[in-house]
Amino acid sequence: MQMPLSFAADARLPVILDRLSAAWPPREAQNADPLSQLVFMLVSADTPSAIALAAHQRMRLRYPRWSDLRDEAPEVLLNVLRGVERAVEKAVTLPRLLQAIEDRHGLLELDFLGGWSTAAAREWLEALPGVDSTISAATLNFSTLRRTILTLNNQTARAARRLGLVEKGAPMSALDRQVMDRVPADWQAREVSVLYGGLRKLTETYCHQGKPECGRCPLNDLCPSASAQSASIIRFPGITATKQPAASA
Repeated sequence: MQMPLSFAADARLPVILDRLSAAWPPREAQNADPLSQLVFMLVSADTPSAIALAAHQRMRLRYPRWSDLRDEAPEVLLNVLRGVERAVEKAVTLPRLLQAIEDRHGLLELDFLGGWSTAAAREWLEALPGVDSTISAATLNFSTLRRTILTLNNQTARAARRLGLVEKGAPMSALDRQVMDRVPADWQAREVSVLYGGLRKLTETYCHQGKPECGRCPLNDLCPSASAQSASIIRFPGITATKQPAASA
């Protein structure tokens, strides 16, 4: 039987966090309640941050109560989601998501998850329509629940792989845990969310899917791929480029 891997804390991570924060100072914003964050994460999936934020703002203006969105017809919601990737799919999923929460919990809110373990909360969320492991982790980390949990998508995973923060060849499903196994024991939700935001900016700016701009990267001397010939082009089986979800509503 294969034993689960356990990694020692990576001494580079505090330095990585400091440099990413210096390059792209994190935005100190008030965290959204978990239901609002969940809706935003679903809207923003595979969609550029500016477009996702604009769509979310239109949604909040049109539907000041989540019960209004729960009862909306998909064809009407589609106009609110203009510009969003997979808008037709999301216009169908969002009302179903809210209906499922109310059916299972009795109320349209998710604050009750604050009393649950992180594992139980993720399992509950991932049973909802349209909610995958990335959306559940982001909801728990970026919302007022402030759980110390990391989410990686295809883009941020590329930076984590090049930095050697995960085992070579590890599947996407294992990456979140492998990075979390390496973070310092005293890191809390804020440090983890800042790390994610920094990796997102890194992939948008320097750590491209094609040839990365290693010479300009603030992590150049910390990255084992920076001087390797394999850093010129990097793709992984079954992974295609996707746009980043924004970190917070």
